[in-house]
Amino acid sequence: MHASRLALVGLLPLVLCTSHGPAPVPHKISGALEALDAWSRQRAYPEATIPDEGHALAFTAARRNLRAADGAPPPWAAIGPHNIGGRTLSLALNPENPSTIYAGSASGGLWRSWTGGVGADAWDPVTTNFPLLAVSALAFAPGDSTRLYVGTGEVYAYQNIEGGIADRVTRGSYGIGILKFEDGVWRSSLDWSRSQKRGVQDLAVDPLHPERVWAATTEGTYLSEDAGSSWNRVHDVIMATDILLDPQDPSRVFIACGNLFSADHGLYRTTDGGVSFTRLSQGLPASYGGKALLTAHREVPDLLYASIGNGYSSGSGTWLCRSRDGGDSWNIVSTLDYSTWQGWFSHWVDLHPSDPTDVLVAGVDVWRSRNSGRNFKQKSYWYLRDYGQPPAGGPEGPPDYVHSDNHARVRHPEDPNTIYMATDGGIFRSLDGGESFAGLNGGYQVTQFYPGFSNSAQDSLVAMGGMQDNGTAIYRGSREWYRVTGGDGSWTAIVPEDDSVLYASSQYLNLLRSEDSGESWHSISPSPGGATSFIAPFVVAPATGVLYAGRDVVHKSLDRGESWFIPGDGVPLDDNPILTLALAPSFSEIVFATTAPISSRGGIFRSTSGGVHWENATGDLPDRYLMDLAIDPRDPEIVYVVLGGFGTSHIFRSDRGGFFWQDIGAGLPDAPTSAVALDPHHPDHIYVGNDVGVFVSTDAGETWSHFSEGLLDASIVMDLVAIPSTRRIRAATHGAGAWERTLLAPPLDITPQTPQAPGAVLDPAQPNPFNPHTWIPFRVNAAGPVRISVYDLSGRQVRVLQDGPLEAGQHKIRFNAEGLASGTYIYRLESQGRTEDRRMVLMK
Repeated sequence: MHASRLALVGLLPLVLCTSHGPAPVPHKISGALEALDAWSRQRAYPEATIPDEGHALAFTAARRNLRAADGAPPPWAAIGPHNIGGRTLSLALNPENPSTIYAGSASGGLWRSWTGGVGADAWDPVTTNFPLLAVSALAFAPGDSTRLYVGTGEVYAYQNIEGGIADRVTRGSYGIGILKFEDGVWRSSLDWSRSQKRGVQDLAVDPLHPERVWAATTEGTYLSEDAGSSWNRVHDVIMATDILLDPQDPSRVFIACGNLFSADHGLYRTTDGGVSFTRLSQGLPASYGGKALLTAHREVPDLLYASIGNGYSSGSGTWLCRSRDGGDSWNIVSTLDYSTWQGWFSHWVDLHPSDPTDVLVAGVDVWRSRNSGRNFKQKSYWYLRDYGQPPAGGPEGPPDYVHSDNHARVRHPEDPNTIYMATDGGIFRSLDGGESFAGLNGGYQVTQFYPGFSNSAQDSLVAMGGMQDNGTAIYRGSREWYRVTGGDGSWTAIVPEDDSVLYASSQYLNLLRSEDSGESWHSISPSPGGATSFIAPFVVAPATGVLYAGRDVVHKSLDRGESWFIPGDGVPLDDNPILTLALAPSFSEIVFATTAPISSRGGIFRSTSGGVHWENATGDLPDRYLMDLAIDPRDPEIVYVVLGGFGTSHIFRSDRGGFFWQDIGAGLPDAPTSAVALDPHHPDHIYVGNDVGVFVSTDAGETWSHFSEGLLDASIVMDLVAIPSTRRIRAATHGAGAWERTLLAPPLDITPQTPQAPGAVLDPAQPNPFNPHTWIPFRVNAAGPVRISVYDLSGRQVRVLQDGPLEAGQHKIRFNAEGLASGTYIYRLESQGRTEDRRMVLMK
């Protein structure tokens, strides 16, 4: 959701609307859809959807195969923000003590508050030792606080079917199925760790028979009759989004199915505990393009409401439907478009337990009706949030402010006027039935940072980053950050020689500059036009006033963004938008750019003339999103690039300015990788951030170690930035906020050593990827026995290509992979006590 482009939508005459002054310009297309699409494409490409398995395997492999770095410093420490909540999907109250609240974040795992969410440090993460990211559903066994079910995976479209939006997967994070907490232990209940594109949308436990647990999932509706030990699919309509159990007769169950025009979408009912289902249709919309959410009155369970959204653009429409006969017939009581462009994403309807005429609905904002939904009054205004530095746990706006995009709600069981809400800006609460609100985000560190995080070169306590749907904020040494801009915060920069001059941006290269440390801003965006990435890059050259910014061409400014021009002939680098920019330290005319593979495969391009002339430096790199670049401060010819997606190595090095790339990723987990940073004083120390944490090499990529101690389980690391003055490094994560840690100590022994020539050296396979054969070159320095073998990722040997003595010199051997499955393979050279591994990818 983008604050600079949103507005209240015109309401139908049936609806009573209250005014709160002028609103921003209407938002035409859901920004949440664009954000989730960008996230997922970087992980799915070159396929249309992410693979069935990968993330959980990478998490396990990292823990099993990589040890902590020698001489590792103290663990990572959280630096916030603790006063800006992040995207939250689900809520649950402890049934035996409702002051204990559990919150499921979108990509930061599970959190708990013992204080009802009140206080500056109200929230703590819950460690499960699983790669838990998106917590999309939560359910306690009735009256039993010792048994909690956790549904995972944020998914809004079934695989790659999204109503004609080509090649989009519209998802927010990986799923691992259902976890269960019982007797103080976390276990996997429904193991989908190798089905990571699936999601669990809702969970419900039978109040009379707590061993019966229902799950609404992307694959249909599942039922467990043994408290989650086993599961059976009882309804096969995909994209089940909600489950409603009749509290008086739990054999009667209602489910909502469908999203983004998925097949057979609609409302269904079973009256025999899931043996058979009937589709409900009388009086309901014949078709809809969003999702449906359900509620029933606790005392009168035949009184049902359905909130039905219709898509991802303004004017799509929303239906509030009511049934008084248990779903046999329905009528549309309101067409107030409260879900607007988020009908596929975030809305709900709720009834006051003691007054069935008191109806609360929410989507972008919260609305209340006191006459069964015929008329509504608006109760919250998303655009009223405070900027500056709100206190952690304190107000984030006036009493009629709730962050946009409402995903879930829960009422206090003893005080039904107390309502907790999960939004894209964290957790909010109303104490008066929906008349006024306040944030409960003290210590709730789940913001989703994007790339483009920046540190001050003068003040080690100052940093800045952009966050999904939560603008751009400045860190000033306190975990209470200073919010300065809105929208989806994107790339940032702090001028090295004057850290009162700041640059920030929001989606599609809306670029801003501040000259007073962020107190005021003005627009300096380069002219629109040409394909532009959702999170588009820009970089600032030190001590020059020169900026570079990327659309489909690289724009340049010589006067800090006051004016822009396109150096050279103005021809796009290729037919794709620019994804990443990097400047060589101390060489502002050496610029590297990568492009996103939207129209064709992306690439790396280099200019040594300040953008006038560009060379394609892609070489034989795998066809993936090229996510980040790092240039050696000693030598601009030494360049590192990291790759998204699965099924390939994720970091490569060039010693020739981006030409002739060497795979240095052997030993790293196969996980999408978004960040690479070099120790400014010891550039052979390489830090990479991927979707399971941070890893480090102290020998220019020859070997790798784990460097994630202190981070949350499976943190998605989007950026890494070193601080030379204090020898620290900061990590910006997508779902767990920002963190800081000391860099590894420099080598103690710096006496030059005469290198010993190894018996043999392995070179990159050519071609790679390949189908069905490739050549493996290697060099033998001293005659002797050489063994070359091939393994799959499970460690199983699949071929022996060479095993015997060879003369000194250059050799190569042909590997024919006929009969093997597509995937990544390790080829290993063993010679005179030395072992070397590399990866190759078979793509059939």
